[in-house]
Amino acid sequence: AVARLLASPHFGERWARHWLDAAQFADSDGFEKDKPRQVWAWRDYVINALNANLPYDRFVTEQVAGDLLPGATQNQIVATGFLRNSMLNEEGGIDPEQFRMEAVFNRMDVIGRAVLGLTVQCAQCHTHKYDPLTHTDYYRLLAYINTSNEACMTVYTPEEQARREAVLAAVATIDAEAKSAHPKWQAELAQWEAAARAQPAPEWRSVPLQFDDAAAGGQKFVPQGDDSYLAQGYAPTRFGPKMAGPSPLTEITAVRLELLNDPNLPRSGPGRSIFGACALSEFEMRIAPPDGVFETFEAWERVEIASAIADINPQEKILGPEFPDKDPKNVRHTGPIAMAIDGKGDTAWTIDSGAGRTNEPRYAIFTLAKPIALAPGTRIGFRLQQNHGGYNSDDNQTNNLGRFRLWVTDAKQLPSTAIPIGIQAILETPAVLRNGDKSSRMFRYWRGETPAFDALNQRAELAWNDHPWGSTQLVYREMLAPRETHRLLRGDFLQPAEAVTPGTPEFLPAIDPKTPPNRLGLAAWLTDKRSPTTARAYVNRIWQGYFGEGIVSTPSDLGVQGAPPSHPELLDWLAVEFMESGWDIKHIHRLIVQSATYRQSARATAPLLERDPKNRLLARGARYRVEGEIVRDIALAASGLLNPKVGGPSVCPPAPNFLFEPPASYGPKTWSTAEGDERYRRALYTFRFRSVPYPALQVFDTPPGDAPCVTRARSNTPLQALTLLNEPIFVECAKSLARQTLARGGASDADRIAYAFRRCTARTPDAVDAETLQLFLEKQRSRIASGALRPAEILGAEEVDAELAAWTLTARVMLNLDETITRQ
Repeated sequence: AVARLLASPHFGERWARHWLDAAQFADSDGFEKDKPRQVWAWRDYVINALNANLPYDRFVTEQVAGDLLPGATQNQIVATGFLRNSMLNEEGGIDPEQFRMEAVFNRMDVIGRAVLGLTVQCAQCHTHKYDPLTHTDYYRLLAYINTSNEACMTVYTPEEQARREAVLAAVATIDAEAKSAHPKWQAELAQWEAAARAQPAPEWRSVPLQFDDAAAGGQKFVPQGDDSYLAQGYAPTRFGPKMAGPSPLTEITAVRLELLNDPNLPRSGPGRSIFGACALSEFEMRIAPPDGVFETFEAWERVEIASAIADINPQEKILGPEFPDKDPKNVRHTGPIAMAIDGKGDTAWTIDSGAGRTNEPRYAIFTLAKPIALAPGTRIGFRLQQNHGGYNSDDNQTNNLGRFRLWVTDAKQLPSTAIPIGIQAILETPAVLRNGDKSSRMFRYWRGETPAFDALNQRAELAWNDHPWGSTQLVYREMLAPRETHRLLRGDFLQPAEAVTPGTPEFLPAIDPKTPPNRLGLAAWLTDKRSPTTARAYVNRIWQGYFGEGIVSTPSDLGVQGAPPSHPELLDWLAVEFMESGWDIKHIHRLIVQSATYRQSARATAPLLERDPKNRLLARGARYRVEGEIVRDIALAASGLLNPKVGGPSVCPPAPNFLFEPPASYGPKTWSTAEGDERYRRALYTFRFRSVPYPALQVFDTPPGDAPCVTRARSNTPLQALTLLNEPIFVECAKSLARQTLARGGASDADRIAYAFRRCTARTPDAVDAETLQLFLEKQRSRIASGALRPAEILGAEEVDAELAAWTLTARVMLNLDETITRQ
């Protein structure tokens, strides 16, 4: 039985729950807007790693620094989502740096509680008299995790990865056919590229900008040190940010808008939409006096734009359903760059070229109707109107520019086509976003611009249409230039003191000087066998999972301020055994469940209760109510409804609609109730809004995900009984259990009661149990027969089966038994 259960794919689901608690996993950002996020790929990583019995030291290393491993795979990068489960604030008016630091503080807490089993947050503000972790130690440790981007990558399931590879193979085949049909393609391509490069190459000068906070709608534009700006914080769905800066030239003939990738944007951008795309409704330029203020922007002289070219010009189409309008009569379109200067607010230039090709740098050049001469000190102003988001910023309906830069030129000759800037886009696409190397991408671009290949180009477009979008995952990606870390006075990001370098606390074993001063080095130190807490913290939490309480009852604080271990030698022995087994997680589970201690009866005698009322000495087996998710899973399993599917996106089981509307929610939330067997997935997969916890789980003490949790509270309240009796899924379970009982439980009431009772409690009812349930069943039959209770009140409007109704009420009682939801 032990071998079977350890090999079960549901083993990883059962024990992933505890690790998700420690990492404060949830499906939304938290704070005011509490926007939904896609992070289920990391949950799948944890489940799969536990099922595969990945050694714990490797498990920790991949989650702390998987992206830094040589040849890091998608799976190893996804693993770093462990450090990205912190809450994200995108309220209007926030300072993005403040909440970035709040997230880093939270990640320190996660590492402390989940890995080290230590409380480290106390040193965030100052040194405490009785805490060996000093204020400086805290920031030296924090420096390891403070040099990374807040990245959001595209991830593919194995099925999607297979589709993606098939698309790339099909396009490669088309390339081969094109080359075969044109034996001199290399010379033709070189000639085409030379002609493109022979076009005028203006000298461009970037414009340093200031922004009008009022017109920015709460969005912040963070300078990146190269005159480009990264949109962060609140993401309005429709707005027209105004910006202005000193002209670097005394004459201007054209403006270039450059959209750049950035790892801090969805799918690396260049936009802020869920696809990493964006839409520019109107591009407007004005001339501002040296002392001009944004309040008089409308009075500034407007500059006429004659034409525009871009490296991408999609066909005109209706804006996608991801960006809904409250008024369905309003139809907005996206398409080529001409739509950004057509004077219409309902049309926009889009960079969305479909899955696999959207997330690339893009360029547009706006040619002025006539050169404009500028007196020294004159400023130039711009408005980048963005009207093509949805109506609800709380549901990720933004379609904004993400990172951009503006350039100007005084050149009299400008490119006549977009080919030169298309070539520039190819050359500057980040390697991690490329489909193929630069030479193959250049060939495809040439093929697309050459009429002789029209038939092949159409086939290629059809092939690209099958490329999956995948989903997204918040991950860690190291910055190219490390961020400097300072000790923060009182933990205030506005009060930096001296700079600190990465280092470990002095009171713990020193880090190997050969390890790199990055997260990979931190992971090596965390899993060093000399660590006094890492192995102990994890085996203690495994023990807690089986006995309801750890050997140390304060699992996030193994220090002297925490509770002393009930069995210190046992804790030491388990920790050493864990490490010497090769950090074999399943080995520790096997040791515990095959021990005589675990296999004891939970029956208590009076002398034992008097001597050890809380069972800290473990003279009897543990007895406690199971976790909230398992309460629901037991009902689903007993009723035969449980969907055993492992992994994948979170699902939305039935919930009251009012929860997702004001005032229960700050703003309206999307809750698409699952249909079919998806609504009966394990509760591990229930979508979790941090601000609106799923009621049936919250009432059974599941944490909301707003802080790391390594030990859950257990309560016993009337609300729990009412939930088991009346919550929609539990009612459906009772009905299904009744159907199963009538179909398979035997011919007599006694046989059927025994069948249903055993499905709920895993034992045969004794005489008192059977008699009580028989009396209850007969009472319900009488109520229904007398008309006091109609079957439709129990089963639904179209159900009239009186016997099924009586058995549903009886099944509901059995699912509500204390014994049904208690582990003993």
